[in-house]
Amino acid sequence: MSPLAFGIGKSRGTTFDPAVFYSNYLVFYWNWSDGKDLDIIAKFLSPNIGGECGSRRGPLSTPGNQITNGDGSIVYMQWGGDNTEDTEGWEAIYIDIAALKQVPGGIPNNTIELDLRAIWYSEVGTNPVTITASGYEGGTMLLEKDTPNVPGFGFLNPTANSSYIDFKETNGKVLTSTNREDSGQRLTRVLIDLSGLNLRFIEDD
Repeated sequence: MSPLAFGIGKSRGTTFDPAVFYSNYLVFYWNWSDGKDLDIIAKFLSPNIGGECGSRRGPLSTPGNQITNGDGSIVYMQWGGDNTEDTEGWEAIYIDIAALKQVPGGIPNNTIELDLRAIWYSEVGTNPVTITASGYEGGTMLLEKDTPNVPGFGFLNPTANSSYIDFKETNGKVLTSTNREDSGQRLTRVLIDLSGLNLRFIEDD
């Protein structure tokens, strides 16, 4: 469960999601209750923006911290950091919806699609790993690990106009992958329909 596991009710349907309508930022938490050192991997399937976020996903100096435009001035996705110790914990990424709407060439079918994966690096857990989605309208995204007295590997947005905490959650999937040489095991795809204003997790592939 993410550190702010409260708020409006969870849903797995395809009806209108206020969070998709209002939010500038969407945050995705990988949550586990056993095992140790889960390494998350996230990338865009649509629009066609290259790169991956997560541990060991980029240059050694800043391993997979962000996916940006060519000169690094616009951040499309950011990773919250590497949780190597917690046997019940989380890691997270956020995406900037407003920035993605300005991607050259636009968003095909007005739908953002993400691929969310993971591997176990240290101890393999046997309980399902879940992913939750939260949204924020306005404000500024802050790293938990850079915020005094807030340990963690996700994000805060104390200046948001509205927050939609854990508004969607996956059913969960048992993760078995330990292969550090590939892109890990898929936990879910995410479809964010900016026309229908809903978010769906696709877990059966």
